[in-house]
Amino acid sequence: MLVLEKITKQFENVLAVDSVSFTVQPGRIFGFLGPNGAGKTTTIRMIMDILRPDSGRVIYSGDTKMPDARAFGYLPEERGLYQKIPIKELLIYFANLRGLRTGEASKVIDMYLERFDLSARKDTKVGELSKGNQQKVQFINCIIHNPDYLILDEPFSGLDPVNQLILKEILDEFKDHGKTIIFSTHQMDQVERMCDDIALINKGKMVVAGKLRDVKETYGKKILEVIPLSEADLNHAIFADMKGEILDHNIHIPFEHESAIQEMIQKINQTVSVRSIRIAEAGLEEIFISLVRGAK
Repeated sequence: MLVLEKITKQFENVLAVDSVSFTVQPGRIFGFLGPNGAGKTTTIRMIMDILRPDSGRVIYSGDTKMPDARAFGYLPEERGLYQKIPIKELLIYFANLRGLRTGEASKVIDMYLERFDLSARKDTKVGELSKGNQQKVQFINCIIHNPDYLILDEPFSGLDPVNQLILKEILDEFKDHGKTIIFSTHQMDQVERMCDDIALINKGKMVVAGKLRDVKETYGKKILEVIPLSEADLNHAIFADMKGEILDHNIHIPFEHESAIQEMIQKINQTVSVRSIRIAEAGLEEIFISLVRGAK
């Protein structure tokens, strides 16, 4: 278990993290969310003991002393692989640094290279790989030593849907083995598919934390989902008047009372051409936008 108790960090005149608290349970996947500049990376660096909080504390399985660094698998948003070294040689080097013998490390690495379809490229230099393949190598490097804590910053960056699924399957395996998993991402669809719990911060302050389903039940609302026929229809002023949000070429319009729906639909049909209109549940992306705007 990982517990943050009112941790705070200030850089000169900027209060980057302001009394943030949350708990990450083992065997569950925790989504750590927030807009750019919200304080997510600073918080992660305090968890990793790269930065020390000015006040508050981080508790690791009941102890304020950070475990051995080998207990952590950390995937930072900024990638840092040696570009001129072959993939497998690089991974064995890092595995050795974490205490794995070469023979043991080689077996684990071969298994993950096979899963990510990189076996045939194990002797390829890292710098010759695509961004997506470098991301796979970086992720393998994060997990080869079977860490107790996994902290991942934008782990799906550069990955196609097939490899996103493979990464998700591996994270589910770590979850089933009781590992403590935090990941930070802007991909709300991945959060909805994977996370058991979430926390949202904005401008360094905690906005909401809890079980994903509880957050959706508390803050989610029904919306009117409109799929316009053309780009011109998509950007028509009527949707701005209705406080609609453009998401994936659809318009999501909030409403307070179902009695207003028929009037809204009639007005839309009289003004623009649409493919379809339906009532839908607000997704996490809408909740995220609403909470961030409400916290300003």
